[in-house]
Amino acid sequence: MKNLIVVRGGGELGSAIACCLHRTGFRVLILEQPQPTSIRRRVAFADAVARGEAEVERLTCHCVESWDEAKRMLKQGEITLLTDPEGKCISWFKPNVVIDAITASKPVGTNQSMAPFTLALGPGYCAGRDVDVVVDTSRGHNLGRLVREGYASKNHDTAAPTEVDTLPEHIVTAPVAGRVEMMQTISMMVKQGDLLARIHVKGGQVTEVRAPLAGVLRGSLPHGSIVAAGDKIADINTHLEQEDCFTVSDKARCISGSVLEAVVAWSSAQKKKFRFF
Repeated sequence: MKNLIVVRGGGELGSAIACCLHRTGFRVLILEQPQPTSIRRRVAFADAVARGEAEVERLTCHCVESWDEAKRMLKQGEITLLTDPEGKCISWFKPNVVIDAITASKPVGTNQSMAPFTLALGPGYCAGRDVDVVVDTSRGHNLGRLVREGYASKNHDTAAPTEVDTLPEHIVTAPVAGRVEMMQTISMMVKQGDLLARIHVKGGQVTEVRAPLAGVLRGSLPHGSIVAAGDKIADINTHLEQEDCFTVSDKARCISGSVLEAVVAWSSAQKKKFRFF
């Protein structure tokens, strides 16, 4: 399929990338897991897994159940999502580009054999060995930098759930494993010590999770999610306005622009490579 790009991961970063690519004329297929872990759900197409469709900044993504249905939706110009965490459908769709936006801080299977051009976000992947290009996702001077050889810098904002000690204070994690009962909704203002969630564990015990600081609840897992100890369950921001919960962040916009640059540069190089006049 012409101009098809597969984005692995429908969280905020993957969704911002999907929006940017879709608006510039590419077909975008997002691959997610059956129970997404994105907490910024108001700006994440991953929410379509539970609701059938999700909207991010006036663009709608449709979750479909079959590869054939996905192909039909893509031909209609729709952003489409499949639950396929292992990327089994990639060899069937044969996309021009595969983008790993899972941000797991370690390789999760994306490799150069998946497509003519491959790209990954953040630390974990080696540019030139695992994928063609890595985009630095660490806030600061190197945010959005395209790494064509070697690794991106370590990013504390997207640290793996097991690295609890590296997470910033505004990220709230589950102290125990169990089923999450959220007591606040996204965009609500919370005070330090407010009850954010209850985690129901086996045996009927309940563990309360309280806000570590005051601010706006920028994101949270959906009610009823099953979590392990250390999993991210909420994000509190002390600087944003409530309406900012419904738009992608400056970081996500920067990264999506860098991804677009990398994709267009590669596409342009291919056209020049096969020009015979």
